[in-house]
Amino acid sequence: MDRVSVKALRLQDEALLYEFECENRTYFERSVPSRGDTYYEPESFHQALQQLLSEQTNGDGYYYLIWRDDTIIERLNVHHTDADTGEAGYRVGAEHGGRGYATAALRQLLTFELPGFKRLRAETTSDNVASQRVLVRAGFIRDGEARQLEWEGQTLTFYTYVYPLDR
Repeated sequence: MDRVSVKALRLQDEALLYEFECENRTYFERSVPSRGDTYYEPESFHQALQQLLSEQTNGDGYYYLIWRDDTIIERLNVHHTDADTGEAGYRVGAEHGGRGYATAALRQLLTFELPGFKRLRAETTSDNVASQRVLVRAGFIRDGEARQLEWEGQTLTFYTYVYPLDR
C-alpha cells in the first residue's frame, strides 16, 4: 500500500478539496445523506470550509485531509458530541476504497493529541461491512444496540463503535 499522510485542513487546500467533493458526490450519496445542492456551490462551499476552520481553531473539531502524494484521497474529522466524546467520521474517494487507506489514516489519527476527548465514537450502517472492518482494524469496539433511522423510504440500521483515548 502507498504511504498516506494525514494533514490538518487548511484554507490553501480549498480548490483541491472542492474538486474531491464534487468528483465523489454521487459515490458518497449512495451511502450517506446528501449535503444538498447548495453545499456544492462555490461560495457556500467556501463558507462551510471557513466554519470548519473556525471550529478547528477553537478546538471544537479537528478536520483532516488524507493525501497520497499531491492527491486528496479521503477526509477525516472529529467533532464534539458531548464534553468527553468525539464523533469520528471519514469519507474515502471512490477510486481509493478497499486499499487500506482509511484504516491507516484512522490509526494515524489515534496517535494525535486531541484535547478534550476521552473517547471517540463512530457509526456505520449495518450493510457497510468495509467501514465496520476499518473501525475494528483501527481498534474501535462495537458498543451497544443498533439504532434505526428512516432515510429515503428505507430503514437503515446503524452500529456504534467506540475507542477510548485514555488507554
